[in-house]
Amino acid sequence: MSKKIIIRILFAVGVAVIALGILQVVEAAGNIDSVNKYAWGTNVGWINFNPTNGGVSVCADHLEGYAWGENIGWIRLGTFSGCAAHTYNNTSITNYGVNKNLSGNLSGYAWSTNAGWIKFNPTFGGVTINPVTRSFDGYAWAENVGWIHFKGTGAFPYNVVQGVRLFLPLIKR
Repeated sequence: MSKKIIIRILFAVGVAVIALGILQVVEAAGNIDSVNKYAWGTNVGWINFNPTNGGVSVCADHLEGYAWGENIGWIRLGTFSGCAAHTYNNTSITNYGVNKNLSGNLSGYAWSTNAGWIKFNPTFGGVTINPVTRSFDGYAWAENVGWIHFKGTGAFPYNVVQGVRLFLPLIKR
């Protein structure tokens, strides 16, 4: 092969590697709004759903990615990545996560080493995502921190209220 062809091939490979690197960064960021990305819980403090080295994605049928809490560490929303169609079985530590049905009802588990299993459809609770406003509402249960209240208005920054309540940010449109 000539030197020109080898240089062109190396250039094309280099461009492809850079492009894939950029796509990985975008995927890692998730699709939570970059301004309204913080949640608050009285027993857990601030939780960032769009941190620098993580991010939560709301996909058509499930949630995936990581949120970061200064006081409780990483919260993993599921073991799958890529936002392709997927349903978590929640039958083992390798197939857990939060599922979403067409109505926006969430079910299944997230995991935090310090907060334990976080159930999104507990008895006397449940978390939903409004398909129009893309805001969260309802209650999840975490073994080590109790009830977590998800509430978003869809248009305004979230207000911190009394009790063990957690306000989840908007999904980017």
